[in-house]
Amino acid sequence: MDVMLFVKAGFSGFVLALGVLILVFYVVGGFVQVTRKNFVRVFVAAALLSFLAVDLFLYYRIRSSPGPEAQMFLAGCVGGWLGGIFAGLTNMKGLLLRLRK
Repeated sequence: MDVMLFVKAGFSGFVLALGVLILVFYVVGGFVQVTRKNFVRVFVAAALLSFLAVDLFLYYRIRSSPGPEAQMFLAGCVGGWLGGIFAGLTNMKGLLLRLRK
């Protein structure tokens, strides 16, 4: 079991999730004021976009390196994505609301 591959995949999923969350809140904050009232709507849209970004990244990565390491990378990346979504919903809520105020 290659632990470093698992850690690298988890970090990739985490960074992709938070990067897309921050990008979506920054862009949406430029057009509409994101308040606590509409935070959940924007967050769900950002979470869906981050899922698509992670899915495209995984599609490229798994197609380029088939084999048993692809399953390990998939598990780590999905775990990192879930961690990024959870961190964005709890710890980064204040930062996401302050973007483009």
